[in-house]
Amino acid sequence: MATLKISLPPESKPLAIEFSSAPITCHRLNGKNYLLRYQSVRIFICGHGKDGFLSGEALCPPSKDPKSRTWNSENCMVMSLLINSMTTKIGENFLLYRIAKEIWDSARDTYTSKDNTSELFAIECRLQDLRQREYSVTDFFNTLTRLWKQLDLFEVYEWECPADGDRFRGIVEQRWIFRFLSSLNPSLDDVRGRILGTKPLPSLRGVFSVVRQEESRRKIMLITTDFSSSVDASALAAQ
Repeated sequence: MATLKISLPPESKPLAIEFSSAPITCHRLNGKNYLLRYQSVRIFICGHGKDGFLSGEALCPPSKDPKSRTWNSENCMVMSLLINSMTTKIGENFLLYRIAKEIWDSARDTYTSKDNTSELFAIECRLQDLRQREYSVTDFFNTLTRLWKQLDLFEVYEWECPADGDRFRGIVEQRWIFRFLSSLNPSLDDVRGRILGTKPLPSLRGVFSVVRQEESRRKIMLITTDFSSSVDASALAAQ
């Protein structure tokens, strides 16, 4: 049986091997998740130093330039990554594009505003109804944080003064702290009161750490109490 061999230019082989060693993204573009897919793909490509193909800064050298072959190989590799980060039906629409930047810009223009409102509304509704209930403190905090980060993708502001941006982020973090504390189970009322009485308030991560430690302490106390009760019961039975 004959074996098909694909030869890559020597300079492009490290790139192919490097890209093939890790998944592109778990958020494949389906028409409704552009922002999540955009962020995860951008991180992947920038992490491999090929963001110039998305911004257009990596210009194609003249055809007679020895570097043109390398550029073409890397451009095709990034194009392949972008198309593979889409569902099959959507990716088929981008197969005839010439450069990676065209695919990147076209996907943005086509899907960046489509259904964003409904997606934002769905996240807000989930946050509104979310309570700790059966979640551990860690799982509950991670769920909240993931939803908040998704909201951040929708809220892009350009601040004339960097200090205003820092102040706004501080206000948002304080709201997140109140939201986290207000959604905890009643069994954690004591630690919630202690945190709210702290001046100034700790950071969001600091608040989480305090609450998690309290949850761990309660679990240890419960195990110790149950163990003591079982020992006492065994002693009585022996008597």
